Amino acid sequence: MHEFEKFGFVNRTALAIKPKKPFHDWLQSIEADDYGDYLKDSDVYLLPDYDDIKQMEAWLKKNFDLIFSEQLNQWYVDDSLWPQKRTFKMFNEWFDYWLCTMVSDTQQSQLSK
Repeated sequence: MHEFEKFGFVNRTALAIKPKKPFHDWLQSIEADDYGDYLKDSDVYLLPDYDDIKQMEAWLKKNFDLIFSEQLNQWYVDDSLWPQKRTFKMFNEWFDYWLCTMVSDTQQSQLSK
């Protein structure tokens, strides 16, 4: 048996998200700082176990503001500093994202919350 055959599948799909320049510009408008490596990182959100990308895209179009707000909140909890009229178009301008229909767990330990 190959090592990769030991991976377990998780009954979730995933959204990986990474900030783009408008997000960086927003941070700089609040506090000029070198955010460096923090903004090179991506975050991953587990979604329901969808069968295809179209289902995931539909979920994201309905729930983009939850993700957008979470991303803003990671930097500033004062929502008066956040852009107030967030749209899906704006979400696409501020973030790169990838939808993944297959999520594998490389660890033997149980997932925890």
